[in-house]
Amino acid sequence: MKSHRIIAVIVRHAYEARRNADRITDMVYWPVLDILMWGFFTTYLGRGVGMRPDVINVLLGATILWGMFYSFQRDMAVGFLDELWSRNLLNLFSTPLTINEYVTGLICINLAKTMVGVGAASLLAWSAYHFNIFPWIPALVPYLLNLVLFAFALGILTTGLIFRYTTRVQGLAWSFAGLLAPVSCVLYPLKSLPGWLRAIAWMLPTTHSFEGMRQAMVGGGFSPYHFWWGIGLNAIYFALAIGIFKLVFEAARTRGLLVKLE
Repeated sequence: MKSHRIIAVIVRHAYEARRNADRITDMVYWPVLDILMWGFFTTYLGRGVGMRPDVINVLLGATILWGMFYSFQRDMAVGFLDELWSRNLLNLFSTPLTINEYVTGLICINLAKTMVGVGAASLLAWSAYHFNIFPWIPALVPYLLNLVLFAFALGILTTGLIFRYTTRVQGLAWSFAGLLAPVSCVLYPLKSLPGWLRAIAWMLPTTHSFEGMRQAMVGGGFSPYHFWWGIGLNAIYFALAIGIFKLVFEAARTRGLLVKLE
């Protein structure tokens, strides 16, 4: 891979994000709105119901981490959709740019955009609700890693599906992560789910990330069990997503379908 091509992809999307109000809204508005809404709810729980402060901290922390996961997964797919909407795909891949360089560039720019949203949400939670997630970051890094890896796998898979079925399935860019939210145990423990759903939830790295996060934030320490389960599942899903994407991309290129994607 050539670094100057990766940088070119980053610059292309950075310019687009800077001058597109929709991208600024996606980066900052929705993470801040989530914290604003859940912050009011936790205020009610703390004052009206008398819920323990550590539980309230877990709810706000989970909201911030879910926003990070959702934003990264969405932006990976939307970054590719931008090329389709602007009919720029053929221009990109008629150059020496490789798919690995393109995907690496997308990862870098989308990580930066996600961190902007996470930073804005974290600062709001700190200033408005007196919840400071920053001291918890070292303990949460293993679970953040698993969330980012799974978001990457989902983003790559969604992009592959768009390659195969074109913009008819572009809604998956925004809805794929949302479909997993009920069984990812973001705001409640795994034991809250009915038995038949627990088996599904157990196969998601997101579930293990949030279970481990809750354990760390209530003083239970690091959970190697949930971390390694998440890593193992991510390895499987990551390999499947990359394999499907490369298969679909090569088929589209050899059959000349890149010029027909719309």
